Amino acid sequence: MEFFWALRRWLITFLLRIAFSWRRSSHSARIVKLISLLLPFNRRWVRADDDHGYWIAEDIVKAKKEEIADRIAESDAVIMWIPGGGFRFDLSLLYIRTWITWIRALEADKNIKCVIFVPKYRTAPDHQFPAAVDDVKATCEWLTNVMQIPQSKLLLGGDDAGAAIGLDLLYLHQAKFAGAIFASPYTGLEAGGESWRANGDIDFFTAAAVDRMEESYIPEEGEQPFRYLPDRVDLAPSLPRRMLITVGGSEVLLDEAGLLAARARDGGVAVTLIQSPDQVHLWSLLPDVLVEDAHVRQMAIDHFVGFVEQCVRSPKH
Repeated sequence: MEFFWALRRWLITFLLRIAFSWRRSSHSARIVKLISLLLPFNRRWVRADDDHGYWIAEDIVKAKKEEIADRIAESDAVIMWIPGGGFRFDLSLLYIRTWITWIRALEADKNIKCVIFVPKYRTAPDHQFPAAVDDVKATCEWLTNVMQIPQSKLLLGGDDAGAAIGLDLLYLHQAKFAGAIFASPYTGLEAGGESWRANGDIDFFTAAAVDRMEESYIPEEGEQPFRYLPDRVDLAPSLPRRMLITVGGSEVLLDEAGLLAARARDGGVAVTLIQSPDQVHLWSLLPDVLVEDAHVRQMAIDHFVGFVEQCVRSPKH
């Protein structure tokens, strides 16, 4: 069993390394589709919304619009999760098993009913910044204005490049959420620094991946992304009052996550930073693939459950 687990881990991380660094995003998307075949999930948990993205909740696959509205009204938490993929492709199919586990754990441990919505957005290089941010902004407005989800139970989530899209959504458009969860966040910093030197030969996320992201997503002129990056910018007022960040100690983005946490804390945001020493990029979203230790997998779930409870059951809400 250990041999087959290790073999699957090696194969998936090898394919992810190729997907992130390959120049043609269409080829990268095909690689992700191939990986998804190795991570099957119960499709009764997924219900597409053709205009905006898709819902994740138990037995939602055949739910009509009225039933979805009822599920939202009955829920205690709704998470809008912006999936990563280097701005060029969508990794969300690989995460559905983990999201199902989170939803089940929230209800079993805390009696919190949760649904997750995954917005679709235009990807680079065909659509550079600010297309993705504009699309997610429109979805956020649809969730709040049409689906009538109150800020008190709406959380923002994002991983990889999805974190950068989320941060631009917060900083540029002042979107409001009860809390934010960022997993292995890419925030727009260039490759380099101590965690890059220490982990560059360990992590499947490479400098070549950042090169593909920057050359595909950032326009040569006009509006630019990541305007929250300079130290002179006071980012904290744009952030929710609570934030959970997960990052691996063997990630090249370790320093980047730490810097985001520090800036948020300095501005008064209550930040929970979970750093698992031996883990690589996206470990908390791909625990079945990347995390061998069951205690580490459970620790990540417990922190997620506790954080969501703090956000939606705080006296402020």
